Amino acid sequence: MVNSLMEAFEYRGCPICQMLDEDEVGSMCHLQGQVIKEEKIRQDLVSSKGFCNFHFHKMARLTSPLVNAVLTKDLIDKEIKEIEGGFHLPLGKIECPVCRFIGEREGFYLREFITVLREKSRQKEYEQTDGLCRIHTIKVLNLLDENELSQFLRHTQLMHLKKLSVELQAFISKGGRTSREIGKERNSWWVAIRKWVGRKGLPESL
Repeated sequence: MVNSLMEAFEYRGCPICQMLDEDEVGSMCHLQGQVIKEEKIRQDLVSSKGFCNFHFHKMARLTSPLVNAVLTKDLIDKEIKEIEGGFHLPLGKIECPVCRFIGEREGFYLREFITVLREKSRQKEYEQTDGLCRIHTIKVLNLLDENELSQFLRHTQLMHLKKLSVELQAFISKGGRTSREIGKERNSWWVAIRKWVGRKGLPESL
């Protein structure tokens, strides 16, 4: 388990994505435990129309069939009442609580990342990581004026991309083998996917 952005520097891939992965699982574990125990939590979920497509499928794998049955029955019963009341399939917008929470946490980590990188010693540590994914790089740059820190981030993004390209070429030249005796490049393909699009389910903008 990763407890801080600085700890996330030790893992492969975007440190902000790493923190959001941890927060997402923690949030969903907490929610699935409350669906049966807390009537208000369940009704709030029903009012917001449950989870988005991505998080409902993820919750289905994370929790028990009973929890899924309780929540979906409430959602379906509410839809029945609305249709009987004269609404024609009132889809509406799903206000997914996990998406909302992750959006808030992402904003926090973007600001924390900027604070961390203002320290020169932290910049050296960051250079040794895989760097931010493409999406989080853009989001951080959008929060910065054109200054020394933004230039540093552009420079390190280029450096990280070139380093990853070399790893990918090494992986390709070894026939795509992923055995442990292969070097760091054995999971370069996965790092490259996350480098380009970020964590699974990450929107380009919130």
